[in-house]
Amino acid sequence: MRRSAWAVTAGLVGLALVAVWFFGLDARHAVVVVGAAGAAGIANGVLEGVDVPRAVLPRPPEPERGLADLQALEFSLASTEPGMRAVLEVHALALSVAAARPDAPRSRALDDLVATSRPPALTHRELQALGAELERIVLSPALEPIPSQEAP
Repeated sequence: MRRSAWAVTAGLVGLALVAVWFFGLDARHAVVVVGAAGAAGIANGVLEGVDVPRAVLPRPPEPERGLADLQALEFSLASTEPGMRAVLEVHALALSVAAARPDAPRSRALDDLVATSRPPALTHRELQALGAELERIVLSPALEPIPSQEAP
């Protein structure tokens, strides 16, 4: 055992002796309390030296976005000025759409939004225009590569 483990053991035994004196325990009970404190200190020192490989937990899955997120976004959009949550949601959507469809034509406003790491404050009109453009990109058919016609 290390020196620190012996110090912890001595501290626990000291606390046990003070408790025995304070509560006025008889000799039999005092031996049990002091012995338990000594055993706990020694067990602490032994366990301190044990090196057990720990299991690494897998990363929890991304939570499903649901009705509460949609209601919070609607609340943010319903105010006189759009809240930061609405701007951040549109920014996250724009990033995911741009990553999924890099070949789709985009407006300069959408390119500027995707290029920034922290989106600027947007008005309702700008959010509406960006939302409509994102919807157009998502609903447009993807350009698929033409399969090559090779002779068998």
